[in-house]
Amino acid sequence: MKIKKVGILKENHIKNLDMIPTLKQIGLECYCSDLARVMGIEYNPSNGFGAYWYNGKPSSDKKKNAMKYVDKNGNLSSSYSGKSPVGVRIAIHFNDIEDFKLNEIDNLVCEYPLFAIGGMFGKTIDELFKTKSKLILKTGRVHDINNTLYDEYEVFGIRFIKKSQKTSQCVLIDGTLTEKDKIVYMKIDKIPFQVDEDAQLIYSSMVLMVSDFDSQGREFENSDLNRYLNGNFLKSINDELEHKVPSVEFQEEIVNYNRYGFDFSDLTEEEIVEICINSNIAVFLHGKTGAGKTERMIALDKNLELVDFGCTSSDGFTGIVAKDFNSKELFLYEPYWYKSLCKKCEEHPELLHILFLEELTNAKNDIQKVAFEVTLNKTLTNSGFRLHLPENAVVCAAGNEASESRSANAMSAPLFGRFAHVYIDTDSEEWIKWASNRKKEGRTLTYKKIEERDTIYPAIVDYIRVNGDKVLRTPYNGETPNADPRKWALASRALYQCNNPNVLRAFVGEEITKDFIKFSQMNLVTVEDVLSGKCTSDNIPFNPSIRWYTTLCLSTVDDDNVDVVREFVSGLGKEFLAVFDYEWSKGNEQRIMKIYNNDDSPLVKRLVPNGNK
Repeated sequence: MKIKKVGILKENHIKNLDMIPTLKQIGLECYCSDLARVMGIEYNPSNGFGAYWYNGKPSSDKKKNAMKYVDKNGNLSSSYSGKSPVGVRIAIHFNDIEDFKLNEIDNLVCEYPLFAIGGMFGKTIDELFKTKSKLILKTGRVHDINNTLYDEYEVFGIRFIKKSQKTSQCVLIDGTLTEKDKIVYMKIDKIPFQVDEDAQLIYSSMVLMVSDFDSQGREFENSDLNRYLNGNFLKSINDELEHKVPSVEFQEEIVNYNRYGFDFSDLTEEEIVEICINSNIAVFLHGKTGAGKTERMIALDKNLELVDFGCTSSDGFTGIVAKDFNSKELFLYEPYWYKSLCKKCEEHPELLHILFLEELTNAKNDIQKVAFEVTLNKTLTNSGFRLHLPENAVVCAAGNEASESRSANAMSAPLFGRFAHVYIDTDSEEWIKWASNRKKEGRTLTYKKIEERDTIYPAIVDYIRVNGDKVLRTPYNGETPNADPRKWALASRALYQCNNPNVLRAFVGEEITKDFIKFSQMNLVTVEDVLSGKCTSDNIPFNPSIRWYTTLCLSTVDDDNVDVVREFVSGLGKEFLAVFDYEWSKGNEQRIMKIYNNDDSPLVKRLVPNGNK
């Protein structure tokens, strides 16, 4: 099918709605495209309805012209001042469509720059233009908008134009506020049509663009608008190609909102402490005086080695360096706690043994620096002497907040960052629960050498890939855990240990943990799901958030499997394929050329140099 002639709604259609039953049903108000908005159409910002021309009969009053329109409130008007731009809503009679067949009307796909590309993809295109990326291609085609030609660009299958914002300010369909002279990327998209069999008419259900009616006030048949619509505009929409995009469907048996296999059950503070200790991660207990911090540690290891900084001198923690009067050489008197801890670890190598630094916040800054080394590297350093803690020893600590004790000192950020932080806030209910379950003899903490994982837990990688720097690092306030790369690495170890994401609150805080759990429960597809063939491209309800997250997660695929995953992502829609291609290939020229060489579209094949095939 091909369109032979384009018009606009006629006055008898507008005044006698019975002639067009569908128009009578939906009303005269008409929603504005983004293109019409950036061109300065008069529209109602509360509902998006805008003014559009209709084909009116000349008035008997020669002072009035034929430029009649429906205003933004759906009212008829013929008093055009020329100050407010008016939109264009096209109408096409069945007789003006070549080889027209009503049962094939869905095949009449007319495309035009209608909707703004915003969000992350809009920012991505900005960056590609700034860096003059080879990913941005000129297709060689142009689009005529109100007698101005615009070059068409393509990136990863998305075709668009660059349109400057002409009005001082406008709100786009997605709620984005644009400023004057700002570049807006307008995607080439399908014109939404309403089909009316009774009137034998199809008409756009949206105001497409803004245009002048006629410089001399002539009626439509002789107007500038008619000449434009049946000139370059008609050529533009007839030249457009048809693009069909399948959507994605999970096979029923694999619909799963727990793709990482997590245990989402609640964790008590004691359980988090035990998980961290079994992961050989240092733990810091926060809480008011008398909250039972030490008791909780003793419940885990009745023979723990305790260093109380409230009554331990500096030498008592670091040891004493002395000189041998005979050999004149220096030697270190090992601190008692160190010798005692080493003895326990040697006598019972099958068990974990806790070194508990009580009231660490009461220690002076120089001692905190030594404690930092003990926590970080399990090494005690004094004047060049270096003592190593046994492998089956784990460091834990406790202290009061600076607001609770005058003698308490705030921990330095590096020291704070080396601990998993657990907050003991004991009320009567919690205390009774703990007292009823605690074992006076202490639990058995079996030592098992922790093998360092080569990879961070996949869920953490996916979460940071999707959310970026805002979750990779969060501000440090000295009181609650903040996120940073080191904390995420520790959290990964704990997550491998217990498979319960609630443990993350000891590392990155409550808010990020809640958000991480919410993310983990989204029904996304993983690379493994795609490669195993568990998913097919077919009809899942459209959910932009899930598709966006899925696309970013899938962009971690390696070079060998990218073709399979990319084919799957293409079923999500062109926007998502563009995001995938950008994320997978950015900064890598070989990957860019691989995408273009493997793309089946005629346009891409034409644009790839022969030498790169």
